[in-house]
Amino acid sequence: MLLLPLILLPSLSCRRQEPVKAEQQPAQKYPDQEGWNSMVTSTINGRVEAIVHYGHMARFHESRLALFDEGVRVEFFDEHGRARSVLTADRGELREASNDISAFGRVMVVSDTLTLWTEELRYEQKTEKIRSDVEVRFVTLTGDTLFGSGFESDSRLRNYHIRDLHGLAHRRVDLSLDRFNKPASADSQKAQQP
Repeated sequence: MLLLPLILLPSLSCRRQEPVKAEQQPAQKYPDQEGWNSMVTSTINGRVEAIVHYGHMARFHESRLALFDEGVRVEFFDEHGRARSVLTADRGELREASNDISAFGRVMVVSDTLTLWTEELRYEQKTEKIRSDVEVRFVTLTGDTLFGSGFESDSRLRNYHIRDLHGLAHRRVDLSLDRFNKPASADSQKAQQP
């Protein structure tokens, strides 16, 4: 009889368990301000440069960053207060220190000269340039459809440079190098003679 308690004793002994340590996770930053279905106005010296309409905005005071994650629409204005272009996207961000605006996901820009589609776009306020480093598609007022792997433009989308340009134009465009090697006219040759 004494043998049974001695056999059961090791199985009933208490083991000291180490406390389970919680995994260290970085402190989550919460926005200082949130807004729904409203707008933010971006100005330069009191002049309205852009009005941002959004579904949801989360503003982080320390980093001076506003995130828009439920759709965004940005209206850009010129120095006379006239509308220049309208941008829509799934998400966006506004860097308050520089007034730079970035847009992501189904980005579309409509101006008085063309319509642009891409997945990512940035507006840099200091240079007043619009840039994208991903695939872009343009349709001009004359119906030309242009594609590229990125572009840079002025804020009115009038003067733009598209990388790896290809597309369809509805007018004849001379792309040959012969246009640069045309012989000078007789009048210009006489003007060059001493």
